[in-house]
Amino acid sequence: MKLYLDEGLHYNPEQMKLAGEFILFCADSLPIEGDFEVHLVNSREPHGISTTALYEVGNNCCKVYCKKRALADVLRSVAHEMTHMMQDQIGILKGPIRDAGGFHEDQANAKAGELIKLFAKSAPG
Repeated sequence: MKLYLDEGLHYNPEQMKLAGEFILFCADSLPIEGDFEVHLVNSREPHGISTTALYEVGNNCCKVYCKKRALADVLRSVAHEMTHMMQDQIGILKGPIRDAGGFHEDQANAKAGELIKLFAKSAPG
């Protein structure tokens, strides 16, 4: 796993550690096979993001727009896009991903919420 963080996000070391731990938790839980990348970015345009996040089909790469977003919301977007990665890896991601509704989006939304809850429950304290 490679995690890329734009400097302009100003995450502190604890937030960076939490993001890395959550991404590894998602990779184990979904599961994700092989190498993959997650980019947490400060601007949409250079990364081809038109909403809050995207998954590059066939590239095992997620990009999440983070500027002025709570870390929990950013991590939910990471889990959503990593669910698309899992869908791609098992061969059920065919054609373009709709922005809203449909099997792929509904599964990614549900799984993202589930992963956030399971991760929170797994944390000590």
